[in-house]
Amino acid sequence: MDEQTTAWMGLASMHISRLYESGLSETTVTSHVLGMLDQLGRSTIDVILIDAWIAQRQPEKVGTQASEHNRRSTEARRLLGQWATERGLVQMGAGEAQRPAPSVAEGVARQIFGLLSLTGAHEIARRLVDVICVGLDHGTDQIGGADPLTEAQTLFAKDGLSYEYAEEGPDHDKRYTAIARTGGGRSARGEGRSKKAARVAAARALLRNLPPTRRPAARPAKTAPITAPPQPYRNAPPRGHRDALSDLVAMFELDDRLIAGFLAQALTHSSYVYENRTDVAAHHQRDNQLLAHHGSLVLDHLAKHARVGRILAHGLVPDEDEARMHTPANEDTARLGTALALADGMRTGRGEDSQRRSTVADAAQSVAATAWRLHGTRLLRRRPAVLDGWLSELQYQHEPVTALNLLTTLFGMTQHYEYERTGLDHLQTFTSTLVLSDARGRVHRWAVPPEGPSSKSDADKTTAQDVLEVLAAPADDLVDALTVAERDLLRYLLRAQLDGLATTTARQRIRIISGSLLGTDLLATGDLDAFCAWARRVHDLLHAEDDTVPPPLGELYRQIFADTRFGPRSLLRRMAAEQGNDSAGTVRRNAAEVVGSAAARGLWGVTVRDVVQGWWRERAFRTSVTVRDDMRQEPFLPLPAQLAALDETLAWCGEAAEAAGSPIDVELTIQDGTLHTWIGLQGLNTRVACDDFARLLSRTLPHTDCLVDDGHVLLRLHGRLDTESLTPLAVAGIDAYLSGAGAPSPLANAREQEPVAEYRETL
Repeated sequence: MDEQTTAWMGLASMHISRLYESGLSETTVTSHVLGMLDQLGRSTIDVILIDAWIAQRQPEKVGTQASEHNRRSTEARRLLGQWATERGLVQMGAGEAQRPAPSVAEGVARQIFGLLSLTGAHEIARRLVDVICVGLDHGTDQIGGADPLTEAQTLFAKDGLSYEYAEEGPDHDKRYTAIARTGGGRSARGEGRSKKAARVAAARALLRNLPPTRRPAARPAKTAPITAPPQPYRNAPPRGHRDALSDLVAMFELDDRLIAGFLAQALTHSSYVYENRTDVAAHHQRDNQLLAHHGSLVLDHLAKHARVGRILAHGLVPDEDEARMHTPANEDTARLGTALALADGMRTGRGEDSQRRSTVADAAQSVAATAWRLHGTRLLRRRPAVLDGWLSELQYQHEPVTALNLLTTLFGMTQHYEYERTGLDHLQTFTSTLVLSDARGRVHRWAVPPEGPSSKSDADKTTAQDVLEVLAAPADDLVDALTVAERDLLRYLLRAQLDGLATTTARQRIRIISGSLLGTDLLATGDLDAFCAWARRVHDLLHAEDDTVPPPLGELYRQIFADTRFGPRSLLRRMAAEQGNDSAGTVRRNAAEVVGSAAARGLWGVTVRDVVQGWWRERAFRTSVTVRDDMRQEPFLPLPAQLAALDETLAWCGEAAEAAGSPIDVELTIQDGTLHTWIGLQGLNTRVACDDFARLLSRTLPHTDCLVDDGHVLLRLHGRLDTESLTPLAVAGIDAYLSGAGAPSPLANAREQEPVAEYRETL
């Protein structure tokens, strides 16, 4: 095991409590990394278990396979958790270690299996499951079964069985102990967070301690061994079916005689089996439901593997939205089936429509299962472009109903849906009316007419998505395209947000930004022109009924910049927490210290020329310096933080030039109210020396851009906004943007009142 893999294994062995205590959380590694490994590990274990099961058994019904898989998964998680504990692999925080719950060890075990999958060690993971979870494939027994209480009660009915209980811990963290005693003198102990959990643990321990001769016989699941494999249809199947099979064979490289029968089964709907039993029996075929269940687990694993690999390749500090993972929904697998052109290849009954979403979705899952049976984990590395594209395009955002509920809750709003049904039973259509109520009790109703047969869930999604699109109109400059009713809805939503906004948490602010609410996404990216345009649209839409900006909104804007510039997950904090001892790590830590200093101190009572001349006097005797001042008389009034940025940039580049023994050239020009400071560094790798510093400076200080190219650094200090007038909303946002390192708004600070007032006069 190399050094990098060892480090990853150390991380995967951590419980979230240990991560927080280690000091690595937020700035170096977020807890979402462990959550992603956990989910990937769960899907890894699932495909290993289902692969082992279908290799030995063939149940008659998909429900049997699903319930047996759930039972085996539950027991496997428990056994893997015990294994992780016994091997000392679980790293917990001090508090969690005093009273460790089984779920902690089970979670860490899943993280380890997720890492094994991510690093290509799937075969090692499979062998571990085989060794640790021995006995899972022999049906439900009295130890691993779902109901050890019944097993124990039946076995000791003659002797008598009783339980004794004890509890300890505070009310919010009770821990129960149960002791099972038999009339024959046997006893066993179990613990849990409830009496029932402790009783079950005690019963299971009692059964486990019995000699094999006393244990009740295992009850095998109602399945049969696999008989003759399915065969392709030989009786001149429709051309669409033949063409689909041919395309899938070429696409997934399924040129295998045994697999051909399963591929035909993947395209066999239950309605065809019902109407053509003789043909189906002659080819040892059945419908695709068992394959679809297997394929749902395969696609879930492929999706999580691709998602985790893609996110962690960009760093170990993903936020909640970046780390979000969903099991592919029916709509997703239906879209895959459409991309694979499976509809025309389906074998369905006369009354079944092969174009129906559920039909195509099941077929897509079945095709994935068939390909997995032949290729296995090869699909993690090499797969058809269609499948790879589908995986990369999966949406990991909340579906519209959940997204709307999360956003409205932030502003003290409530919502519910009312339904109207039309059409015959098999073609019924639901219209969903969303009923919104804001913090002041104002109610608004909104409905979207359906375009065809739909369920209640489909209708809810359609209505919620429509509301979200209307809410996004001001940011997208689509207000003029809204209907009268949509404008009324937008006014209601905007007033509800302004009236219902309260103190927010960091997590809520992330959600507000990701939802593009109240112009926060435009502010967070520093696009002040777009933000001012948004504020003007909102101002006009609300008819300027009240120009007063609610105090919570101004505070929200200030906190957003405090989060993005100096918060725990900001670039500044992450660079400051750089752990590496190499030159790159040292450069990042130094850059964080320098930029943090510039943001905190600012420079007062000096001009741009003062800063440059002071730097030149200090630097000239150590480094060859040339300064060309072309600023002339154009007006430029920098902010104190910008002057500090200029000072630190000159110092950073000067030290780099001195270390390399190269001259340094500086040119100062003002164009359209922006100061351009061009710093030439001959014979120096500017990207290595200055990239991290420039990126951090641009992210942290207002109205500041620092760009690095071969041989030079360009610092741009923007002195004015291209707007004629500012609405109260725009003023609130700009005040927050100009705020210092978590300090009050410049307009609220008497010391900074005059510079900001002069700055506004230049707008």
